[in-house]
Amino acid sequence: MAGWRKTLRSARVAANIRKVGVGAAVAASLTLPEIAMAEMKPAPWNSGVMIEQIQAGKSGDDNKPKVGDMVEVRFKGSYKGNEFDNTYKTEMPYLYRAGVGNILPGLDETIVNMHVGEKLAVSFGGDLAFGQKGRPSAPGKPRIPPNAVIDYEVTLESLPGIGDDFIADFE
Repeated sequence: MAGWRKTLRSARVAANIRKVGVGAAVAASLTLPEIAMAEMKPAPWNSGVMIEQIQAGKSGDDNKPKVGDMVEVRFKGSYKGNEFDNTYKTEMPYLYRAGVGNILPGLDETIVNMHVGEKLAVSFGGDLAFGQKGRPSAPGKPRIPPNAVIDYEVTLESLPGIGDDFIADFE
């Protein structure tokens, strides 16, 4: 994160902590995900996902996916600041059918509610993430315990409109 952005974010978090009347001892005990969530708001679809808009997308229903539409997205997932997934580093965006359960539920429902070009910071846990089982560690990736709260940065890049015949070859 750029230095000025980190400073601004720290100042906003401090202001949020003061606004809700949290004492210095409590504020000092907050973890980074808890502090970050102090800036986030519940998603308008009210499922337990917390969001913060980083960049607005194109308005209009033509720029919003419907359940079953093919979408191209970029996302970066982390747990307690440790990255476990990052499609921003890949050559191509991640292509999948939105809203049908092919990815984590919290991420899937977020993408179905986004507009093309929109970028969000999201946070969710429990059954919206890795659930009761969590996720075991893998080489270079952190272990994620059961019901952990995870964070994503996600961008809806496009609705490519690829036909069902093309996709059926890959499913």
